[in-house]
Parts: sequence; structure tokens; C-alpha cells
Amino acid sequence: MSPVHRLWSTIASVALVAFGCTNSVAPRASITFVLDAPLCSSVLPIQFLIDSALVGTDTFRIRVPGEHTRSRAFGASAGRHVVSARLLSGLVWPDTTVTLLSGQAATVSLPLYCS
Repeated sequence: MSPVHRLWSTIASVALVAFGCTNSVAPRASITFVLDAPLCSSVLPIQFLIDSALVGTDTFRIRVPGEHTRSRAFGASAGRHVVSARLLSGLVWPDTTVTLLSGQAATVSLPLYCS
């Protein structure tokens, strides 16, 4: 390494230490949906909405092989959000408002009674 290159490398290292190397992008918050259906045994395709926008669809399996009752986490900005879900067959869960801090994770419960 040449003396000039070594000098610039040292200056860059000192600048990083002195001024810090920070990520100016805040970590995203996330929202996960969980189906709470203790009396059901079914396969249910559900759509998830954040601020009235469809963010995903998942097929939940309750008390059947391959049980699956938790969605993946959906990214969201910090702040207030209105979340909801709906079965493809028509049932709509009421809107829920969540307020998230940067990097915070929220879990939204979807209660369902089966007879």
C-alpha cells in the first residue's frame, strides 16, 4: 500500500470513529396475525389488510395435519395503523388500531367461533 493510500485510509477510519457511521433508516415495525379458534377444525384462507391495503393471504389450518395459525410478519412504518382480516368466504373481522414504534412488533388476534 502506498504512503498516500495509507494516509487516506487512516483519515477515513478516524472520520468514521469521530463522526460515527449510523444507519439513518429506522428499523421497520411489523404486524403478525394469529387465528384464535379453539373450537374449530378447518382450513381457512384469510386475507390481511393494513390501512385498507391487502398485504397478504395465507391459508390457516386449525386442528388438521400441518396446523398453521400464525401469519408471517408484515412490515409497517412506525405510527398508527388500522388492521383487519377477512375470510375469502366473506367473514370480516372488525378493524383494529395499532400504534407502533420503530422496530416494534405487534400481534393481532383473530378470534373465531365455530359451531
